[in-house]
Amino acid sequence: MSERKKTATDAEKAARSADRKSTAGSTPDPWEACTRLEYGGDRSFAWSVREQVLDSLPADRERIEGRLLDALRLAGITDAGRAFVCQMLALVAGPRSVPVLAALLKDPKSAEDARYALQPVTGPEADAALRDALGSLSGPAKAGLIGTIAFRGDTTARAVLAGIRANPSEAPVVRDAAARALDHLKA
Repeated sequence: MSERKKTATDAEKAARSADRKSTAGSTPDPWEACTRLEYGGDRSFAWSVREQVLDSLPADRERIEGRLLDALRLAGITDAGRAFVCQMLALVAGPRSVPVLAALLKDPKSAEDARYALQPVTGPEADAALRDALGSLSGPAKAGLIGTIAFRGDTTARAVLAGIRANPSEAPVVRDAAARALDHLKA
């Protein structure tokens, strides 16, 4: 019996030795790999991160939020990667995420992703970030931002929205969105 045990131990040692000598390389960090997602590409790392986010306990949410914010700040993040990270942030984001997402709101290319992540964040910081971004966007991106402001029920935005609705230089889609938002925000 001890011979069998010794043989198993030798086999385990050989397997560990083979792993150290493997040329397969190390496994990529799934949090970083998600920043390189491409539409239609391999999403196995995204699935791993998604499961970690969905399975996180309330006590772990701040740590998860930090990992997602770190991923969002990485250089070279793809459009699909940013969209995925913002989708995950929508599940765990708090006031700490607002400054990072506020910067993304001002770029039409990333505004939709940032709006999605900010919409469930409670507090005046998120409302202020959404209002502040109004001057940076135009067309459909601005109309979407106005819709988010209305959905959140930000009544402090009424004056700004009234100005947008009355401004003839705004696109019709933006003026219409402002009118609908004002109707929604009536006292």
